[in-house]
Amino acid sequence: MRAGAIPMVVSRRRGLRARIEAYDAWLAASPGVPKLLLTFEGSPTLLIGAELAEWCTANIAALEVVHCGEAGHHAAEDSPKEIAAEISGWLGRHKLR
Repeated sequence: MRAGAIPMVVSRRRGLRARIEAYDAWLAASPGVPKLLLTFEGSPTLLIGAELAEWCTANIAALEVVHCGEAGHHAAEDSPKEIAAEISGWLGRHKLR
């Protein structure tokens, strides 16, 4: 997420914008660091929808996006086995165990 997309927070926290922009730049320029984004569907309160997932794919280096099916507001409670399986598989694929 671009730092300018959260102006209210940025205006209240000195230096926050610079930290967000630095992290944003690192995410875009770190192809040697694997990253995982789990996505879900089924609830209007989920934070990562299709549009934001597409943005992440286009702007975050070495990002693997895995769709985990339906979940409500608390995806970890609704799909713990699916989440664990995807994280375990991702760790194995990237030799992070």
